[in-house]
Amino acid sequence: MMNFLKQLAKVLLGRAAIVGIVPPIEFVGWKMATGTLPPWSRGGSNALAIAFSQCDAELAANVLASKVILTQFRQASVSTEVDQLRWRHYIIYWSATVASRLSGECKNFVEMGVCDGLTAWYASCARQNFNCGGEFFLYDAWEGMRSDLLTASEGKSAGSYSYLDIENTKKNLSLCGSDKFVYVKGYIPESFSQSRHPEHIAWMHIDLNSSIPTIASLNFFWDRLMTGGVVLLDDFAWPGYEDTRVEVEKWCESRGLDILQFPTGQALLTKRA
Repeated sequence: MMNFLKQLAKVLLGRAAIVGIVPPIEFVGWKMATGTLPPWSRGGSNALAIAFSQCDAELAANVLASKVILTQFRQASVSTEVDQLRWRHYIIYWSATVASRLSGECKNFVEMGVCDGLTAWYASCARQNFNCGGEFFLYDAWEGMRSDLLTASEGKSAGSYSYLDIENTKKNLSLCGSDKFVYVKGYIPESFSQSRHPEHIAWMHIDLNSSIPTIASLNFFWDRLMTGGVVLLDDFAWPGYEDTRVEVEKWCESRGLDILQFPTGQALLTKRA
């Protein structure tokens, strides 16, 4: 990974000279680099960025102490891997903060595709800053991806994530304050008929790496999303996930919704009145 980053930095610095961008590069990660100061620079310059930096530092300390185990990364490079995801995590934290500020005493969150609980950590930190009430519902099979829930072009992902363990996720998130987590184990959309679900939600994160359960999640929860609520999609614009992008774009177009795409590959939807 470090060799890749060095090569990427060399290429980007060469391109920077061509287009007149002055180094240094302030952030490198997730196959992108930026010369602008990120929101968390020097600990952050506004309340939201400062709160994010504190949340991020707490996670980093727990990872370094091997109290939070992120099985999706090689243990030898886990801290570096998490650092490279910081822009992604800031967007998660920011969107969760926006949702937490909505009016109402009970603001439930949902995440579809939880893995080790890494992104849920950031969303939960934001929730707890506003005493949102309600619960945080976490949906995942915590088993390998099933071929019958994948399109032909996604078929190579069958069996992926078979190493996940719900007990590890629970242990990780037990260190993340006092949020009320509800774990819903099972494959989407089957799990929608096998457990209780929130009637109203303020925030949803979808990180399912496949189009069929992604659209099923949007169909199931969109009408439950509060006005002003946020849906954040992961991997929306990454090569290899074109089926998800096409299906989400068709879904949004049929509802007159606009998609905000980020350089991280994430995409955001909000619900208008």
